[in-house]
Amino acid sequence: MKTAPFYRFTLGALLLLVATHSQAQGVSLPLNTQFEYDLKITADPAKRAVYLKQSGEAPSPYEQVLNLVKGSMQVATVVDKVDIRKDQYHINSTGTLGTVLSTVLLDQKLLRDSVGSITKDGMLTNTYQEKRGSTELLIAKVEKNLVNFYKVSSRTPPTGNAPFTGQLFDMITVGYQFIGRDLPTKSIVLPVTDGRSLKSYTLVRGESLDFPFDGSNIRAVRFYKTTSKDDTATFEVWFSEKEHVPLRSVIGLNAQYGATIQVDLKKFPKL
Repeated sequence: MKTAPFYRFTLGALLLLVATHSQAQGVSLPLNTQFEYDLKITADPAKRAVYLKQSGEAPSPYEQVLNLVKGSMQVATVVDKVDIRKDQYHINSTGTLGTVLSTVLLDQKLLRDSVGSITKDGMLTNTYQEKRGSTELLIAKVEKNLVNFYKVSSRTPPTGNAPFTGQLFDMITVGYQFIGRDLPTKSIVLPVTDGRSLKSYTLVRGESLDFPFDGSNIRAVRFYKTTSKDDTATFEVWFSEKEHVPLRSVIGLNAQYGATIQVDLKKFPKL
């Protein structure tokens, strides 16, 4: 009976998220500020129960708590400290579970850190680190034309690698890549690492709309990820039209997990 795959995915997804030295509308660089997000989950226990029955997996402590809550619930707070300079950046992120889940999961956190350079095409990850609760530290590190993947320490032999050319993003920078840059007018392909692998995602520009935020409306642009037979999870993100800041991200998981994750910016930081 397995519990680890669901735990690893949900703790990471729950505390998930999604520049150049020029100036964007309303934002000047360098930038050193803090973004704080509320994270909410809407679970469909019926879908998850079907999958558990078919796969033989045992429910994790986390989803046992969710079964006690009907509808949606706010489950975590994510704080990102963002430092973007002329030719380099550093983003540190801490995800903290709410009181109930923190008690059940022994106050485990999601800790992420990204360091890299600023190029004409935006952020270029050099080192990305991620630790999900009590699991091992994951490290993705660029060395020549390879992204090497490590566990616990980059001084140990890599567990794998992937070639890359041009851009490279990670689970933090994918949300901040347009600060100081223009929003794309058409679809873009993003190579993104989560510390254990490298995958390419296609983001399509959608509609512009008045987005309700902090008691008023902000003009925002929606981008969404394409799906396929092998990748049915959905992803949408709303960027403020003026500052290019991520206002909301929504991740629709497949039947294996039976949940939707929503991450909302609480307030605009000083930019």
